[in-house]
Amino acid sequence: MKKFQIAVDGHTFHGCELGDNSRPSLVCLHGMTGDLNSFSGLNEYLINDFHLILIDNPGHGETESLHRAEDYMFSSLAKRMYQVIQQITNQPFYMMGHSWGADICLHAAKMYPDKVSGVILLDGGFAFPEHVDGLTEETALIDWKEYVESSIYGSWDEVVKEYQSYTTKQWNTNLDPLIASSFKKVNDTYVFKADVFSILAIIKAFYKEPCSTAFNSIQCPVLLLHAAIEPADSARKIGVQEIKKGVDVLKVIGIENTQHHLHWDNPEEVSVQ
Repeated sequence: MKKFQIAVDGHTFHGCELGDNSRPSLVCLHGMTGDLNSFSGLNEYLINDFHLILIDNPGHGETESLHRAEDYMFSSLAKRMYQVIQQITNQPFYMMGHSWGADICLHAAKMYPDKVSGVILLDGGFAFPEHVDGLTEETALIDWKEYVESSIYGSWDEVVKEYQSYTTKQWNTNLDPLIASSFKKVNDTYVFKADVFSILAIIKAFYKEPCSTAFNSIQCPVLLLHAAIEPADSARKIGVQEIKKGVDVLKVIGIENTQHHLHWDNPEEVSVQ
């Protein structure tokens, strides 16, 4: 593993590289409240085929928050991520994003068609928030603020108990690295490293620059891998229909027995696809 710190516009991004840099580069972007280690269970299946570039998104992991809410707009984030990547490789690259990270990938593909060779969406970039019935921006902001501020755990066992519901696997210590670095200890409790300001700025960005605004401009192939165990609402089904209309070269696959963190539930199948 080769760790890096790369400054862009006075802001330092933290990340790491894995694998042989003579292979095609795959940039991996995590979801909200996570960090680059959320891909740790998937890396071993990809490292023989790709030069992996994993980045802690702003306000997450070791990368500090951006100063202004508008800096979290997807077009702005995509530009900054591209500048980070260009300091590692000037060759075309692939991108893979989970949840929030998937939306960043789509906007990067829209903005840099000559550099992004292909995009892999891991249960993101197609449904939230446009197709979630009744989810207004105001409601989403309230819900996410409450979620982050109330996520205070008195022990690591409490954290594990919560996250067991996020995966179809039986949790064990081998899964701890997926989430351990997303938390910090404050007054003998575990809380998210991700800060409320960043989370709320991201939510605002979802409403101002929804994923659908990128669809028609994407020239590279897109692979959407989505959870097969879906919530009761119809957001994913509608989202799949809409992305099929907008993206020219698209393949959609549901990964059996997976929830939103499908790369935790079945990393081997995700890597095969």
